[in-house]
Amino acid sequence: MSNPHRCKVKLIGHSCDHDLCVLITRAVPPELRCAESQPAGYGRGGGAMCGCRVPDHLPDVIERELRDNLQESRRRGFVIIPTA
Repeated sequence: MSNPHRCKVKLIGHSCDHDLCVLITRAVPPELRCAESQPAGYGRGGGAMCGCRVPDHLPDVIERELRDNLQESRRRGFVIIPTA
């Protein structure tokens, strides 16, 4: 098993757009890692009352997205996770 890394994630919903740092067990390319000084959890916009629902088992969802769309995520610089 590889060392865990904090991955740059963007939750995007109908009226939401949140930046997150999420700890996952899969290796993460350097361009998708959060800075050491960046806190875990919500970044900008995290306090918005938009009704975003974080998917259950978020780390598993992120790892699946990395398996399915690694090159696109690397191009963007973050992993996109749609919300309900």
